[in-house]
Amino acid sequence: MNTLSSLVSFAVVSLQLAMANAAEPPVVRVQVDATAAGNAVARTMHGLFFEDINYAADGGLYAELVQNRSFEHQDKLYAWSEVARTGAEGRFSVATQEALNSSNPTYLRMNVVRPGGGYGVVNSGFDGIALKAGEVYRLAVHIRSERPGMVMAVALLGEDGSELARAKLEDIGTSWMRRDLELVSIKTDAKASLALFAVEAGRVDIDMVSLFPAKTFKGRRNGLRADLAQTLADMKPGFLRFPGGCIVEGNGLSNAYRWKDTLGDIASRRQNWNLWKNQKSPEYNQTYGLGFFEYFQFAEDIGAEPVPVVNCGMSCQARKGGPCSPEELGQWVQDALDLVEFANGPAESKWGAVRVAMGHPAPFHLKILAVGNEQWSQSYFNHYEVFNRALKARYPDLRIISSSGPFVDDQHWNFAWEKFKSGTPADIVDEHYYVAPDWLQGNSDRYSNYDRKGPKVFVGEFAAHDRGRRSTQRAAVAEAAYMTGLLRNADVVVMAAYAPLLAKMGHVQWEPNLVWFDNSRVLRTASYHVQAIYGQNRPDTVLSSRVLASKIQTVATNGGRIGVGTWNTSAEFKEITVTTADGRTLYRSDLANTVAGWDFARGSWTATDGVLRQTDETTDRVAYLGEEKWHDYTLRLKARKLSGQEGFMIYFGAGESGSGHWNLGGWGNKQHGLDVPGLESKKVNGAIQTGRWYDIRIELRGADIKAYLDEKLIQSATLAGTNREALYAAVGRDEKHREVVFFVANPSSQPVAARFEFGEKTPLADGKHDARWTVLSALPDAVNTFEAPESIEPRVEAVSVRVESGAFIQMIPANTFGVLRMGITR
Repeated sequence: MNTLSSLVSFAVVSLQLAMANAAEPPVVRVQVDATAAGNAVARTMHGLFFEDINYAADGGLYAELVQNRSFEHQDKLYAWSEVARTGAEGRFSVATQEALNSSNPTYLRMNVVRPGGGYGVVNSGFDGIALKAGEVYRLAVHIRSERPGMVMAVALLGEDGSELARAKLEDIGTSWMRRDLELVSIKTDAKASLALFAVEAGRVDIDMVSLFPAKTFKGRRNGLRADLAQTLADMKPGFLRFPGGCIVEGNGLSNAYRWKDTLGDIASRRQNWNLWKNQKSPEYNQTYGLGFFEYFQFAEDIGAEPVPVVNCGMSCQARKGGPCSPEELGQWVQDALDLVEFANGPAESKWGAVRVAMGHPAPFHLKILAVGNEQWSQSYFNHYEVFNRALKARYPDLRIISSSGPFVDDQHWNFAWEKFKSGTPADIVDEHYYVAPDWLQGNSDRYSNYDRKGPKVFVGEFAAHDRGRRSTQRAAVAEAAYMTGLLRNADVVVMAAYAPLLAKMGHVQWEPNLVWFDNSRVLRTASYHVQAIYGQNRPDTVLSSRVLASKIQTVATNGGRIGVGTWNTSAEFKEITVTTADGRTLYRSDLANTVAGWDFARGSWTATDGVLRQTDETTDRVAYLGEEKWHDYTLRLKARKLSGQEGFMIYFGAGESGSGHWNLGGWGNKQHGLDVPGLESKKVNGAIQTGRWYDIRIELRGADIKAYLDEKLIQSATLAGTNREALYAAVGRDEKHREVVFFVANPSSQPVAARFEFGEKTPLADGKHDARWTVLSALPDAVNTFEAPESIEPRVEAVSVRVESGAFIQMIPANTFGVLRMGITR
């Protein structure tokens, strides 16, 4: 362990809870050692992980306004409908004869008998097309007609059907041709649509109908939505990891992400369905208009290192996917080698020439490549080692990211790290965790004991999951507190990213998310502000520091709301009762008549004949009930799996710091797992049969938890009291601006006076200093909403700080993250 790691060990000195009522806030000392230069902080420390989940790409960051533009959805006419104005008559259908290309062979055919006031089709976009008055919109369409010289009209229609813009497509030929024109909307309308009208009788074939705002990010054609892209650019990310995530793996290798399919003319890019589609978004697809060229270009535009993820010849193991055959592995390895050539190769190379032809003569300077996403076990390493050898042989300076599985500290993670310790080569190891706020606070020194001579670490996906999966201030401050530990261990951790990044209202498969949006608005969460503040204030080096006298003793509690849920499964629940140890009934289900009191956080829930049913077979569907003050209770219910891959989950003790849950038939319906915040997950072998009712009982008594299945005790656990930190800190130097940067997080319910103390060699002379204080402070349950988007907003204040004997005090309010910047004066 190096000096920094030693200094990060927090002193176990308690602040009594009575201090919350003291007249003066407690003083917490932060000792800073500036005698050494400190460890360098990688430029890639804070970055972005983009995955096409929650409509993040099509209908989101990718600025295309037409949905199903090439008629290749499973429902070939999805988002398209007929419009027949007065006196018009005709019919339309899809066809494939003499298609525009073989990659997207379906097109629309209109047979117009009488054009009347206009016969045609309307596209509704992604929940409507958002238009702004006076803005230019660029239309492109591939079209042909049965006779030369035919004419069609194109119009932007308001929600009320009125025309907001109109133009003509003239002199249409009998062979496929691309026609482009511009439309200017006369009105702002969030629910507009695009119409194509025939103005004369005859047959017309239409394909690849595209509409973009002229004002995309950086003004690029086939570009990105300007406000969303700018929101990400404002974070000053050091890297962009893309395109996922589970979509890289695919739900089967036929669904895997093949980067070569995303190159060239957008009309020729083969569409793929998105594995995150669900009942609410049944036609969730990937048009690949936002492809690898666009990802590389976006990374370049925002000054971020590109970090592509390639499929390692394995589909999603969490969805029971398997690997390719040994004979097929070579093609996947070749894809990875070709990707590096595409990004960095000279113009005369095969794939470098493709990049040049797409408009980027200079290389993209790819330096880091991830092999696989959340793969695990020996089957992954059999593939990874082949990739590693081939890539290093041709590109020895390329840094390769390897997987350690979908979680940390479980059997897959342990297996991976044993491989690395025993000689399997690894430059950077990817770790993922979605956890309660308390876990992040309790593990801020996680990387202090990692081997300094081992692989570097990429915290590729992390987030605090607060009660109800809400993006609260509590979650954000917990993330900020944890990230002080990432900075303090910058000699091990070189990259980190919150996940998921984007979510569109009405099309959500996962919560929480960093940024929410609809067609015309962008919502930045409290967690977004934390990530942005870190990115905007990244120091060049981090100084050794330690926090003294920071802990507040908390007593073990075992209470909170109850809940039921599923994971990739539909299930039913009935006869739900909650009773106290002394026999009082807190709840008895009457689902035949009412669902009052239930919080249906995620999923498709109905109540019929006394049965509560959830039918959305995607991940993490849950409903809660009760009060956080409930404690020492017994939860009884019956549960039955209807269909799907796993079993069901029973929640207990749900409160501000997360919840416990019993996962029955999890991990591919092979294990039962008792997960309690603050305790190591416990698993036993077990499966849930489809169609059978199970009797479930969970008892909470004091700190003890017991879980019964069909009256048999299956698992148990005991909570322990914790020492909760009141202050987390990291200190660095920004050499360009000649400033010391202080990062502080106070997740406690009381203000703290942070006293920063430098030793003999201090960069701050005694006296008064002008400083800049960026502070994010709010009540712990506060959230930003579209109705109140700035409830949690960072403030930047000019403050005066007095340094005496190399020390100063900065007040840190409760539930607060802040960054203080002061000029170096000695």
